[in-house]
Amino acid sequence: MTISPVDLLAAGAALCAVWMCGVAGLSPLLRLLGLQAALLAVMTALLGYAFTSPHYYLLALVVFGVKAVAIPLYLTSAARRLGLRRDEGIRGHVTLPLFLGCGLLTAAYFLAPRIAVRSMGYAGAAGMAMALLLIGMLIMLTRRLALSQVIGFLVLENGIYLYSLTQTHGMPLVIEMGIIFDVLIAVLVAGVVISRLNRSFEHIDVTQLRGLRH
Repeated sequence: MTISPVDLLAAGAALCAVWMCGVAGLSPLLRLLGLQAALLAVMTALLGYAFTSPHYYLLALVVFGVKAVAIPLYLTSAARRLGLRRDEGIRGHVTLPLFLGCGLLTAAYFLAPRIAVRSMGYAGAAGMAMALLLIGMLIMLTRRLALSQVIGFLVLENGIYLYSLTQTHGMPLVIEMGIIFDVLIAVLVAGVVISRLNRSFEHIDVTQLRGLRH
């Protein structure tokens, strides 16, 4: 399997996701999320050069501005406003999610040739996209704070973006940007909902919120 700069950047994004599995602090989590999005923005620009498609450069700027800067800053502000610093994950320990994340990354690497579009030539990136999808789901399942689950959703969405970016010749620019701004709006709405939950229940620990059904 040929390794290209795009595959290396995709691997960097996937490693950020694995690292996030072993981090309990919200600030480091959000910094890693921003770094992951920045790598995707650089990758988008590289593909614009490879495909001779100028609109990829504009898309790269939007990805960097929205997903690497605006969303992490907004979530950081929300965490500070709510007085949140850490999410302890499964039973107060993050070692198990970290090992699970490593396992998912390894499985995705070996499955890459089966899910990649051979004509595109970025088999490694396809595997890393699957890793982001699976690790995003893992973060959503193993974190206790609603804010952390929003971060997991964003990692999952980055996986979808990575796969569509590297395994297709790209959707029209208007559609791609529309999806990015839909994600931004979803995060803004999630921030408002989380703030209201915190005011109503004095916490946003979803394990405690589930207890309300009893």
